[in-house]
Amino acid sequence: MSVSDQQDVSLQLTHYGAAAWRITDGKTTILLDPYFTRLRYSGRFLGAADSPTAPGDNRPVFLDTDALPSETALIDKHIHGADLIVHSHSHFNHCMDMPHIAKKYKSLVMGTESTTNIARANGVANHQLITVKGGEDYQFDGFSMRVLPSLHSPLLEKRYFESGVVPRGISVPMQMCQYCEGGTLGYYLRWGKHRILMFGSMNYIERELYDLETTMVLVAAAAPRLHIYDYTGRLLRRLGHPPVVVATHWDVQAYPYGASQDAALKQADTFVAEVNAASPNAQVIVPRHFDTIHVDADCKVTGVVPGTH
Repeated sequence: MSVSDQQDVSLQLTHYGAAAWRITDGKTTILLDPYFTRLRYSGRFLGAADSPTAPGDNRPVFLDTDALPSETALIDKHIHGADLIVHSHSHFNHCMDMPHIAKKYKSLVMGTESTTNIARANGVANHQLITVKGGEDYQFDGFSMRVLPSLHSPLLEKRYFESGVVPRGISVPMQMCQYCEGGTLGYYLRWGKHRILMFGSMNYIERELYDLETTMVLVAAAAPRLHIYDYTGRLLRRLGHPPVVVATHWDVQAYPYGASQDAALKQADTFVAEVNAASPNAQVIVPRHFDTIHVDADCKVTGVVPGTH
């Protein structure tokens, strides 16, 4: 029995929009894909030629070849510490805000070669970087983390494919187009009795999910999932019907915080219906921005506390 299996641990999971999460027991904090800047953009880099624009949003529009600035004041407003930052992949909307956090709090950073090259280029120290490929299973103080090979969402109506790597020594600030995917990973967190499977993109490799006891799964739930055959049903059946299913990456991430997400929530309702059909006994949660899910030591959700911007 590992150290992580011996503790009674209650957890709080806070959703920041896109695929961004904070998971903490009040002492140790893990971040997944922390992204707060929520840029407006133009170009075919991530699908549509232009990101949708919220009413009244007059922020600048960034092109593929523009250098990207992080909203550091906004990050600092919401993040007050991080022990470990893990990344599903290295697109800007998953990775660009990480260096500021990692440098400020001396956080460990786990991700692909592309992710750690981005961190290093932005001044994160080598001793903070953990480069992984998928298949690793690491013990930390109080919890363990298994890294799963995974797949990126099928953007551009299944025509998305990107095999590039962000090179070591890349110049900063980086342009949007330089934040290539760099490979995609999932993470399986064991913390006390909790077994939390986390995805940051709308795809997975089914054979990598065998024999995973899962008390909660964070499932990327935006519309690109509809290009994957029986996306929700296959996933939940393979995982043995986890008792708690949480939607992530469901929102319009180019909208600033506070803008209406009604259309995205309506689309997320179709994901909820898929979960209900495949796993009718599961508790399904679609968290709004900054909502915090409280989970007790026995892995029961005791409440979802609405967040404030």
